[in-house]
Amino acid sequence: MNKAVKLSMIGLGAAAALFVAALIFFAFTFDLNDYKARISEVVQDETGRTLKFDGDLSLSFFPRIGVELGGLSLSNAEGFGKKPMVQTVSAHVSVRVLPLLSGQIQFDVLELDGLTLNLSRDEHGKSNWDDLVGHEDTGKAEASEDDGGFSLDVDGVKLTNSSLFWDDRKTDTKFILRGMNLVTGYSPEGTPFPVDMSLDFECSKPEAKGTLTLTGKSSLDLARRQYGHMATKISLAAKGAAIPGGEMDASLDLQSMLLDFNTERAKITGLTVSAYGATVNMDGTLEGITDGLKKLAAKVDVPSFDARETLRQMGVTATETADSKVLTKVGGTADLIYTPGQLHVKAVDAVLDDTTLSGRGRMKNAHGSSEYFARLALGSIDLDRYLPPDHEAKTGEAEKNGTDENVRIIDSALLRELDLDVETSAKAVRIDGVWLKNIKAISKARHGLVRLSPVSADLYGGKLSTGITVNAMTKYPKTDVIVGLDKVDVGALSQDALGDRSYDGLLNFNGAISCEGERLPVMLRSMNGKLSFHLANGVFPGVDLFSMAKETHESKNKKGTVESSKTDSTKFGSISGTGVITAGILRNRDLAVKAPGLRADGNGSVALPTRKLDYLLKVKLVPTSEGQGGKDSDDMFGVMVPIRVAGTIENPRYWVSITEYVKALGGAVIGTAGSVIKGVTGAIFGIGKALDRSSSNKTKE
Repeated sequence: MNKAVKLSMIGLGAAAALFVAALIFFAFTFDLNDYKARISEVVQDETGRTLKFDGDLSLSFFPRIGVELGGLSLSNAEGFGKKPMVQTVSAHVSVRVLPLLSGQIQFDVLELDGLTLNLSRDEHGKSNWDDLVGHEDTGKAEASEDDGGFSLDVDGVKLTNSSLFWDDRKTDTKFILRGMNLVTGYSPEGTPFPVDMSLDFECSKPEAKGTLTLTGKSSLDLARRQYGHMATKISLAAKGAAIPGGEMDASLDLQSMLLDFNTERAKITGLTVSAYGATVNMDGTLEGITDGLKKLAAKVDVPSFDARETLRQMGVTATETADSKVLTKVGGTADLIYTPGQLHVKAVDAVLDDTTLSGRGRMKNAHGSSEYFARLALGSIDLDRYLPPDHEAKTGEAEKNGTDENVRIIDSALLRELDLDVETSAKAVRIDGVWLKNIKAISKARHGLVRLSPVSADLYGGKLSTGITVNAMTKYPKTDVIVGLDKVDVGALSQDALGDRSYDGLLNFNGAISCEGERLPVMLRSMNGKLSFHLANGVFPGVDLFSMAKETHESKNKKGTVESSKTDSTKFGSISGTGVITAGILRNRDLAVKAPGLRADGNGSVALPTRKLDYLLKVKLVPTSEGQGGKDSDDMFGVMVPIRVAGTIENPRYWVSITEYVKALGGAVIGTAGSVIKGVTGAIFGIGKALDRSSSNKTKE
């Protein structure tokens, strides 16, 4: 062995001996308590807070140098009371040896027992930790000459039996976390570290209590004021008056979330929240973490769920519906942006049971005005399934009792503030038994001028066209309505609306009306307009003109009246006429009924506010059962029977005064040239023969 090697071995042995001797000397002579004042001084210099040690610091040397601390506390920020912001019963720290010899303190895992955090926020939104994390980076990386090379590094935290008290004076909210257990790892410069936490919580405002568990990864960068969560799972069980339904079991899964307190922004990816049998998935960004929400952009997905069951679990009684199976399949997706006062839905696709809805829209409320924009496409929906089971009974009762003076149809103040631009289409909609198909509607409103026009739909083989305009810019709003029906199958409509074909025929109708006011009775009293109609090849219920005329003829030598039965009906070739509405009174003077065996014309009025009828039908029996070639009543040879109509629109009464009939016979015109053809006796004989044959003939015009 050469001399150099021997000297090297001797040197290494000597160094090792010196190190062991130094370590033994250090163990017996070094006192970590000498550093307490220095640590407190550094904390005071850096934060302005007072750090107190309530006990001695003791060392252990195996397997690493460890430090046992008694209680310690960190004072609160100015203006937040005398209670310490941070306080602990005991702590244990494992310290690395070599950095300690160079004046640096580097911890492995910080173990804290009985940690108590008193966190609060004042009325202005300032928190008692702002001064600890709120220092701005000046960009100067140069170390101070007198910093002594001091550094503080922690590899992880283990909390047991810890508590957190939160007092938010800005929102008047208080809650307490108790029995908190937390285990984390640590990586410098904001890289992720594992987190495992469990705790009990209790809130007084609002009232709730429960347990929470969390597992995942987190990151914390105090210099940049950034906080993140990755691969996180949270489970929550809660009870209390503030919890819908009294209790809740919820879960949250999160792929990632980054909170940047410098920019007040958050980014969320893969968030899934489940509670009460429903689940919401979301990706999004948020602006305004602590200083109030400024903007939220999110893509939301709600998988199909049973809304009835969800409401039941939340303690909410669902509205009773005619079909108990509705509201059991609800879900959809939406791409939206929310800013205070405005919601912009870039796209929405929703499902309600068997109905689909897609579209986009925008809602805005600012300075007392409301703005709505939407483009919506609806599939097929049966609204009757969603109405209360007794809807038809209640509607009938309301009609029976007449109009309610308190019914307000138009809110002028609301319409003046409304800004509306909505275009809607629907494949099919059913309401009160009636189906409307291929519906298209455009609604616009601005500065009190509201237009629902044009509106079109397929209606039982025909077409419905309508439009409504409301001018609420004046003191008393004015409403204009136009309606057109083209070749609508009244029989099919009657079957769906009433459950039978009480009415029948092919209807053409045109009407234009206007009125003023906000409440229905006022609107009816001020109504003016015109209408025309033509109903071909149909049935009119409630009166059998043939039977009434025949019975009247047979009773001409008697006194009293002849009245119709509600089960009666009249088959006809056509019914046509026009009407004029003036100050709420509808008057008709040209009703024309054409049917085999008779012709009829009529005139009279309907008082729309009271719905009362005052009408006279002049029915002329004709001595033929053929179609009469479309001739009018005045051109036909026969005897006139005057049938009066009274009652209300809902409950009309048809009757004949035999006395009036006898008078009518005395002056009957039985020829178009005005000549008397063998007197009344011959005419009646021919009419009787016609009546006997008319029931076996088809309806012809």
